[in-house]
Amino acid sequence: MSYWSEIKNTYEETAFNAVIDGAVVKSISIDAWREGNENGSVIAKVILTTSDDVCVIYNDNIARTDTYAQEVIQEAVQAIKRSD
Repeated sequence: MSYWSEIKNTYEETAFNAVIDGAVVKSISIDAWREGNENGSVIAKVILTTSDDVCVIYNDNIARTDTYAQEVIQEAVQAIKRSD
C-alpha cells in the first residue's frame, strides 16, 4: 500500500536558469496527494541537464522507498529520456 492515494507526473517545464550539475534543460514534477487532502505536494523532480544526465531530486524522502512513487518516477525518467 502506498503512502499517497494519487501520484502524477504530468507537469513538465523547460528551464534554462536553474543549475544542478549543469544547466537544466527540462524537468518533470512528481505531484502526490494523500487520501482526503485536496492539496497535493511535489514529492520529487526528474531533471534532464544539458549534458544529458537525468537526476531525481527528492522533496519527500518517503518517495525513495514507496513503490507507487517509484513507478511514477521511473515513468517520468523514461519520458524525459525519450523527449531528448
